[in-house]
Amino acid sequence: MLRTEILIIGAGPAGMMAAIYAKRANRNVVLLDKNAAGGRLHSTYEVDNYLGFGRVTAQELIDKMVNHLHDLTIEVNAGDVKSIRPTGSGFVVQTDKVHYQADAVIIATGTNAKKLGAENEEKYIGRGVSYCAVCDGVFHKDEAVLVIGGGDSALEESLYLNQLCRKVTIVHALPDFTAIKGVVDRVRDHPEIDCFLNTEVIGFYGDKELESVILRSKDTDERFELKVSGAFIYVGNRADCSFIQDFNVMDREGFIKVNQDMATRVNGLYACGDVTKKDYRFIVTAISDGAIAALSAVKHLESIHKTE
Repeated sequence: MLRTEILIIGAGPAGMMAAIYAKRANRNVVLLDKNAAGGRLHSTYEVDNYLGFGRVTAQELIDKMVNHLHDLTIEVNAGDVKSIRPTGSGFVVQTDKVHYQADAVIIATGTNAKKLGAENEEKYIGRGVSYCAVCDGVFHKDEAVLVIGGGDSALEESLYLNQLCRKVTIVHALPDFTAIKGVVDRVRDHPEIDCFLNTEVIGFYGDKELESVILRSKDTDERFELKVSGAFIYVGNRADCSFIQDFNVMDREGFIKVNQDMATRVNGLYACGDVTKKDYRFIVTAISDGAIAALSAVKHLESIHKTE
């Protein structure tokens, strides 16, 4: 079993920032992630509202963040957390590779994309249905694709896909988009992007690969077919923290409840970033959460040492 003072689960922006602040406080830190550092940034092509960078590709931003970790000799350890067990002096964290003992744990595992729930969605995952335009958009170069959703991610990725694909169509189940006005205006003013509002996806169809999608207008109840080779789904996210279900720290939707110090109801257990219950999920809010969580964990360690 490996010993550390602060164990951080998740190496997205929140987790990386938590690791940097904990390390700068001269604490022993282990940063874990089951995937590559960067979190959901990997599913975004471009960021244009990050202070000091202007418009930058997501990969460039990830590289800068990872280099910052390396400057402080922080490495991202591979590990898929299976369970966390409280002990008298902290926590035991079991991964698929090794067990860790930690005085404090910070959960920064972010979210996973929600499924749409339409007919044949599961059948065509990896064969036309995708939840990441940056990952899979290149497979549909010069073809027609569909984007499902009306938030920031859906519209921003539609603009990205328009650079690759012959035709981009957006379908949203509500009467209006929920993305910020600037992004909505860019999409509405784009001559090569079609939008169907108040329209739902009934199902995905094709032979071995996706060939068409059946849509239904909520206004007229009319059903119609759209020929596409790819469908990119952006209908929300769910928290990635099933390994702490026994701690009773999550709300009904599965997000972790924390106070202003990023502390849960369990002493020594913190959470930050998109995995927490919050109104806004942006890179900037994630890194703010990460810094606060780390400083709170450091304060917790100081209180432990005072009582020893």
